[in-house]
Amino acid sequence: MTQAQKFNFRMSSAWRKFRLKCKHRANCFDFITKKPLSKSWNLHHLDLRDCHYTDISDADRFMALNKDTHDFVHWIYRLWNKDRGVLKRLEHTLERMQRCTTDNVQK
Repeated sequence: MTQAQKFNFRMSSAWRKFRLKCKHRANCFDFITKKPLSKSWNLHHLDLRDCHYTDISDADRFMALNKDTHDFVHWIYRLWNKDRGVLKRLEHTLERMQRCTTDNVQK
């Protein structure tokens, strides 16, 4: 599916109604950050196959995310898809950051 075809689909009334339904289903919050959805929020397709891009029959295949979260999910997915250990290393890095930050505050 081309970017133009995807754009045209996202302009359809069926997509707009479905997107609004999913927004309300998420209580207007980003699933990952739990922050309120911004004006530029995205309805993220969990199924990345082009042949299912226009399938809006199941709201469970979508997730309401703010733009930054959506971009991050796609970025981390590309890494994770090639190397499942990336999330453990990310968590390790975050924990080390927390320890270093905490150590600096206590000194």
